Amino acid sequence: MTRRAGRQRSTAARTSALLAILLGLSAGCGSEGGSGSPSSGQPPSASAAATPTDDANTLRLLALGDSIPFNSPDDCPRCTGFVTQYADALSKAAGQPVEPNNLSDHTGLTLPRLLADLDSFSGELARADAIVVGIAHNSFELSADAPCGTTFDEATNTLSDWSKVDEACATNSAASYRDQYDELFSTIAQKRASQPTILIALNKYSDWLGWEDAKLTPDQERRTVMMHDAWNTMLCDSAEANGFTCADVYHAFNGPSGDTPSGDLLADDYTHPSQAGNDRIAQVLEEIGFAPLA
Repeated sequence: MTRRAGRQRSTAARTSALLAILLGLSAGCGSEGGSGSPSSGQPPSASAAATPTDDANTLRLLALGDSIPFNSPDDCPRCTGFVTQYADALSKAAGQPVEPNNLSDHTGLTLPRLLADLDSFSGELARADAIVVGIAHNSFELSADAPCGTTFDEATNTLSDWSKVDEACATNSAASYRDQYDELFSTIAQKRASQPTILIALNKYSDWLGWEDAKLTPDQERRTVMMHDAWNTMLCDSAEANGFTCADVYHAFNGPSGDTPSGDLLADDYTHPSQAGNDRIAQVLEEIGFAPLA
């Protein structure tokens, strides 16, 4: 992610997390921490760590992506994440038990990294009746090391030269990821091509609008909206072209024009969803419906 305070885990933290895996230690988080996604050193929940059941009556929900679906207690203490909430809603709608398997990642996962690791999820993808993918934050241009060719100024929590954040950057940066999203979504869809499956992709809400530390001017805010508009249009077009439904959390958080601050929908770090934010995302997922499973 960008060099915003509290955004990027340190190298030492990531190294410690990897060592924990090698040592066979559990490192999940909260009510739905991913068993393969270390963050807080707390053991994963029963739902995340449960051995897959062979019960033909049980539906399997798989979540893949970055730290937005992860629901770390470090980000949102005592929160019930939207993956857990969606599993409960799907169970009620389908009249069947749902086994959630949240394998999202809290190490700054990017789209290229998820693609590179996708084969390791082949078994889970082949068994999943519902798949939710949230991989929109860390590859977004304003999360880059040099967004639009400028730099992030840690002293002021903003970009050094906002004039470079223009329409060309918005269009080109989004377009540069289209092929990778197409590969991701098509590969996942092919794993379940012959079986009824819910396929959902989350787009990206804005964690720039309303971020008090940045003190953005109206012109800078407008530029962030332009960047999010281009990114989310590309992401949703790719998702829908490859058999996914796009869960529009962007407009659910930021209003019909994308220019409303996320406010209390974000946790104290102003990056991850708060409980209210998790509730809102769960609502977006539920409003999509549960076809073809219910």
